[in-house]
Amino acid sequence: MSARLLVCLIVCVGESTGSGGAVTQIAPGDDVSLSCPSSTGQDRWEGPQSSNTMRVNLNRTEYLLIKNFQVQNKGEYVCHNNHTKFELKDASSNDESVLFRTSEGDSLFLFCKNLLSTPLRAAWFWRPHHSDKTLTLGLNSTHFGKRLHFRNKDNDFSLNISSINWGDSGRYECQRSSQHKTFFELVVVRVHADPQQLTEGDDVTLQCNVSHHLPNTRLYWINMETQENFPNPHQLRRVTMGQGTWTCAVFNDSKLKALFPLTLNINQHLTTTTRSTPAPHYDNMGPGLPPKDFTLISVCTVFSFLLLVLIGAVCWRKKAKKRMESFTSVNDSITYAAVNVRQKSETPAVAFAEFSSISNSGLVEENEIIYSSVKLG
Repeated sequence: MSARLLVCLIVCVGESTGSGGAVTQIAPGDDVSLSCPSSTGQDRWEGPQSSNTMRVNLNRTEYLLIKNFQVQNKGEYVCHNNHTKFELKDASSNDESVLFRTSEGDSLFLFCKNLLSTPLRAAWFWRPHHSDKTLTLGLNSTHFGKRLHFRNKDNDFSLNISSINWGDSGRYECQRSSQHKTFFELVVVRVHADPQQLTEGDDVTLQCNVSHHLPNTRLYWINMETQENFPNPHQLRRVTMGQGTWTCAVFNDSKLKALFPLTLNINQHLTTTTRSTPAPHYDNMGPGLPPKDFTLISVCTVFSFLLLVLIGAVCWRKKAKKRMESFTSVNDSITYAAVNVRQKSETPAVAFAEFSSISNSGLVEENEIIYSSVKLG
């Protein structure tokens, strides 16, 4: 009988531990991480894949982080010679969890449940990190407003906080009785870049801030392209398009506690191939007068001057023409008389006297003949 009992115990232990790996129970909503060091740094954790699983490789160690553990994360995880199996907790125990959440849209699930069939009552308390006063949490809590959601069904008193704020940091307690208490330490993290808008070649500072500093907590920045790590804060000089993906890693001693990604908004630097020509130099420009304005003013001035000269020349020509016409009409007789005198001057003096006497006597006929001869000539 004792031999059969011994065989049964061996089989049961083998089934519970799987292929040599330990079985760990994780409460829903908690975070859990695994590390696998290797000489080459190429070993990776194999196991259930989910959207709430993240990986980083740091100092030849593969870190696997499961944030907000759920039923889909149950299973066996293997990396090289490391084996572990995760199961989901059915009930709360008197333990304490440290959770890191970001104020950029994260939510928080605090598990508090008993499996007893007898109905129980529970109360939630919160002591902010910036205060020594403990507050009782309820549906009418002023600080949280409508962000608190209690289950309160079948001895399940779990609490969900939506849209985590910076001021939610603190110590939460679910008290089911004087002997049964579960504690949660919430630290809020904020990651940002200064400046937020970047152009290729600019300098930027990566900042990872925590609402409360716990003992032995360290912060690092990891370049997700090269897997290089830098202390927080990290100043990045002459940023390039290939340096846009970063992650803030939170460690407690050597254990990874949280990962917060940050994507830099980098605009590509625009370059032109057009050959630039030096701007002309103007020695006589007025103070503060740009070269383009000076050239425009000069062209306008020359054009206006030429236009005025042209208009003046046209006007002067018209006036000169009118004066010539009036002068010609008035002096017709004088001009003809002068011509007649020149023609008669070739005759003897007696003829000149005869011409004078004839013209004085008003002989129009002679004048008309002379006029006609002059005009024809």
